[in-house]
Amino acid sequence: MNVKLTENAEKTFSQIINKYSDFKAAKFSNQTISTIEMILQNNYIGSKYKKTSFRKFLVSNQVYLFYKIEKQTIYIITFWDNKRNPLELDVILSS
Repeated sequence: MNVKLTENAEKTFSQIINKYSDFKAAKFSNQTISTIEMILQNNYIGSKYKKTSFRKFLVSNQVYLFYKIEKQTIYIITFWDNKRNPLELDVILSS
């Protein structure tokens, strides 16, 4: 199974990391790696998001990782800070 980050995932990951101190950024990075490893072990560990093909998994207290599975690839779609407007998430996932 392969893992690929979309441009949006790279962008949102960077945005989250940039607002943290060095310590918190390193901790979030480690949590992200652990989360991806868990998803690789069990692709369906994340809960389904609404009635879509996307799944979500909590990375930290306020950030979800959204992903979808296609054939032998797990696509990381976005990192979602729960403080943002949830309507924006639906726009991101529909594009």
